[in-house]
Formats: sequence, structure tokens, C-alpha cells
Amino acid sequence: MAANSTGIAMPAHQSSSHQSTNPMSAEEMLDDALRTNEETAEIGNTTLSQIQRQGEQLQGTQRTVQATDNTVREARIVLKGMSWRIFKEKLWLWLIILFLLAIDTALAYRLATNKGSIS
Repeated sequence: MAANSTGIAMPAHQSSSHQSTNPMSAEEMLDDALRTNEETAEIGNTTLSQIQRQGEQLQGTQRTVQATDNTVREARIVLKGMSWRIFKEKLWLWLIILFLLAIDTALAYRLATNKGSIS
């Protein structure tokens, strides 16, 4: 395609050099119209193919996004479960520490009140 003086792309057979002062015959005009029609159909088919490929790419991307969403959802569930288990373990550790601290306090009191003898 060639650009005319306004910068607009035109089919090669319609460039400004082709436009002379000689009037075109009906057959030339028909041939020109047929060429233009064929070029338009070709451009339309190319555009349609590109749109179809882009649609397929978008569908693939959508499937990928859905799979990622599902993975993130599953990961959140696993992380919540892990957090709950960690909380329970910490709670048990604190209870054990408090129990041992109570035993130590009782033993220290017993030693203090029995002049160093536990019995």
C-alpha cells in the first residue's frame, strides 16, 4: 500500500501516480473495484484471524487466572490451618510453663518454710 499526499494508506493500484487526467473506462473501474474488494476481504480475513487468536489467548489467560485463584484459595486454607496449629502449640507451651512455674514456686515456698528441707 502507498500513502497519498494526506498520509492515508491507499492500495498500490490507487496511488496518486495512477490518477491521471485520463478518465477510466467502465472495465478499468470494474477491475479496480474488484481489486479493492479482494484487498478488503483479505484485510478482513487477516483481522478476523488475529481477533480469533486473541480471543483464544484471552481464554487461556482466563483459565490461568482461575487456576491461580484456586491455588491461592487452597494456600489460604492451608496457612489458616498452620496458624491455628501454631497457636494451639504456643498455648500448650505457655500452660506447661505456667504449671512448671507453679511447681517451682511451691517448692521454693516449701524450702523457705521448712528451713531447707523438702520433707
